[in-house]
Amino acid sequence: MSLQPVSFSKGRAHLPRLSTPYIPGRRDPRFWTNDEIDIVRRYYPTGGAAACLAHLPAHRTKSGVYVQAGKLGLTAKVGGGPKVRIETPPDFDETLKDAWSELDGKQRGAVNRLAERLGVPRWWLSQRARKLGLTMPHKKQPPWTAAEDALMAKVPLHNPDRCAEIFREHGFRRSPTAIMVRAKRIGLSRRFNEGFSARQAARILGFDDKTMTAYCISGELKASKRNGNRLPQQGGSRWIITPADLRRFVIDQLERIDFRKVDKFELVHLLTMVTDRETDIPSR
Repeated sequence: MSLQPVSFSKGRAHLPRLSTPYIPGRRDPRFWTNDEIDIVRRYYPTGGAAACLAHLPAHRTKSGVYVQAGKLGLTAKVGGGPKVRIETPPDFDETLKDAWSELDGKQRGAVNRLAERLGVPRWWLSQRARKLGLTMPHKKQPPWTAAEDALMAKVPLHNPDRCAEIFREHGFRRSPTAIMVRAKRIGLSRRFNEGFSARQAARILGFDDKTMTAYCISGELKASKRNGNRLPQQGGSRWIITPADLRRFVIDQLERIDFRKVDKFELVHLLTMVTDRETDIPSR
């Protein structure tokens, strides 16, 4: 057996980096400078946030001024004002209870519209509902059926959005979050299980990661690219190697494998496993 040279060059054009390069002496504008902090310390006690914003750069906000004032332990003498008492009719609580029970918890802005209809502020209405112990009704999802649980074992749980699409194609309406919660409750693994990655295959056969990747690139090992969101700067999508293709590679390239380095338990499992779609090689 003769050794063949292996090239580790990735063979793709250079792409620009994703992150912004570091420039010495340049400061990100989101960080507060000493001059800006001095402005807050000088103007906040007498003029509040409005006085500070008049002397600060345009990208500073009122909430940011409040945060810095809190860190400095400053209090403003402006703001506030006399408290306004909200007058309501005697039967307001009963009206609120009846109207609150008819609200739709999934409809956005329902409480705001109710506050406008009753003529009270939104924050006051929420506080009054809390004091009365009112809760907004929410429609609970229906119980999971046996057909849905059977479908859970066949969908790619590593991709929640795709799982939700498959459920809709089968006539079930389940959100990606509901599917993930259900998988956790019934003990299903959400890891990618549609094949081996190049690194997993390399560990089974005792190869280096780059050696296994070179076999995938050259076509000696049949593999495909996984549809992921990885950018070219991150190395591109990962390789997917099915158990049948990896088993065929082991049989065809037996002289390249050093059995002193293989994972013997995983290799025996690979050579003896037979699934519904892999009947080309009989089990031993």
